[in-house]
Amino acid sequence: DIGILYGLYGITAFVVGGLMVTAMRIDLVTTESLLGTAMYNSLLTSHGITMLFLVGTPIIAAFANYLIPLIIGADDMAFPRINAIAFWLLPPAALMIWAGFFAQPLGLFGPAQTAWTMYTPLSLGGAGGSADMVGGAGVEMMLLGLHLSGVATTIGAINFIATIFTHRGEEVTWANLDIFSWTILTQSGLILFAFPLLGSALVMLLADRNFGTTFFLSDGGTMLWQHLFWFFGHPEVYVLVLPMMGIVSYVLPRFAGRQLFGFKFVVYSTLAIGVL
Repeated sequence: DIGILYGLYGITAFVVGGLMVTAMRIDLVTTESLLGTAMYNSLLTSHGITMLFLVGTPIIAAFANYLIPLIIGADDMAFPRINAIAFWLLPPAALMIWAGFFAQPLGLFGPAQTAWTMYTPLSLGGAGGSADMVGGAGVEMMLLGLHLSGVATTIGAINFIATIFTHRGEEVTWANLDIFSWTILTQSGLILFAFPLLGSALVMLLADRNFGTTFFLSDGGTMLWQHLFWFFGHPEVYVLVLPMMGIVSYVLPRFAGRQLFGFKFVVYSTLAIGVL
């Protein structure tokens, strides 16, 4: 059931993100902006974050939640309640990320305009010595929503690792574990390293914006954010692509009636990608 909910959530977020980018493309049809600069920047920011954090990762979790227990002969995930928590943290995370679009008509605050990479000093807003023109409280809501989605993804990854390690059927050994499970295991390991680092950077940025700290205000602060963000961003590429490669490598040989050529090499290369 949680796997199906992940899938429905990912599809819903995909529709929202798709509508955002459709509005952006329509805006580019004419030389005069139909949306205005602020709304265009807001859609740009929310579209990138939506597709990366609210579509890509949850869709993979949908396949993994549904298929991993079936493939390895487990009755369920190792921690079913944690599995449920990992999913139910995502809808409030999405609402926080999109909060500015709902709050702006009420005259409260607008959506974030930082772009999805949230580069400093732009994302510092008023804390950076200039008026906060990138969304005000909408940026705080977005950062907190991102942090919540990172927590959900991290505890989900812990659950996948525990399931593959401890809930395999008696006939499923490390030698004959399928390639999809190997890619999910590697992906989960990458998540454990990447997402907490992003969460730490988000907390530092929130502290700079609200509590007078100077993590990104001092000399080199701009480069510090880029380093911290891309310590997350580069593994995230493989967090998204490895499971997809695993699905293709699992499905095609099954339908072709053949074994995956060079299975051990593919497994070792998958693990090597994770390590690198």
